[in-house]
Amino acid sequence: MKKRILSLVVLLVLIIGVTGCGSNSKLDDIAKKINDCKSVKNYKEYGYDIKVTTSKDTLTIISKMEDEESKVEFKLDGDVLSNENLSMNDLMAALLVINGVGQTYGYKDGELSQNINTFTDEFKNYTLAKEGLELVINNEKVSLKMNISKKIPLIDINKFYLKPADLDMISQLIKDKETGNQNGKIGNIGYNIFVGDDESTIQIGQDEKLSDSAYKSILTALEVMYGEDTAKKFQELYPKFVEGKKTVGAFTIEKDYKVENQDDSVFKDTEVVLVTINNKKVK
Repeated sequence: MKKRILSLVVLLVLIIGVTGCGSNSKLDDIAKKINDCKSVKNYKEYGYDIKVTTSKDTLTIISKMEDEESKVEFKLDGDVLSNENLSMNDLMAALLVINGVGQTYGYKDGELSQNINTFTDEFKNYTLAKEGLELVINNEKVSLKMNISKKIPLIDINKFYLKPADLDMISQLIKDKETGNQNGKIGNIGYNIFVGDDESTIQIGQDEKLSDSAYKSILTALEVMYGEDTAKKFQELYPKFVEGKKTVGAFTIEKDYKVENQDDSVFKDTEVVLVTINNKKVK
């Protein structure tokens, strides 16, 4: 009898070792990605410990600071990992889950979650059936549903650039023949357009690296300020960004321009290009 009991125990140990009783390999992989991500490590430097655990159908994010501890659970039903009753305080947990799932599909650490955090309004159009993601932020409530069997597509940063309708203040300044400026952010494009008497300037910044959307934003600003012909002239003279600083005709372009107090402006964490226009030469 003892030998039979011992054999049964050994069999159970082998089964548990092979199947991971009470765990889920998909959730385990996501949890590992979250536990190893930069955000979690950075939080620990400030005494904010985050740990992710899993069971068969639940991924739990445990946050602890001093004597306070909180838990946020995400349930797995089939391929859908979700929690539809989160608060705004739980948004960080939702982004950590998104980051973890994204990394299991080859995205870099933070790539998917940062894309969503930057283009939240665009992600409101995503559906669980089509893109595999539904993130709803409404009236201090957050709901997240993710299909962990799908690779969530990123929002293309190149679709965001200044359009004439965005520069309504500049249009009014031109119309009234006054000086002044307008600044703001469209997607990951930061801008500051200044209309002056002798010179006007266009500052365009883009997160990390300038792309075609930054170039299109310059053309839009020139069109609003001087008309379509001037924008086309600039395009002929500068068909692409040039390195350093260069002057051709009425236009001076300076890539890698250093903005004063950059971290306190719309140009934080951006690469900036400055275009200076000699108003006397352009007309």
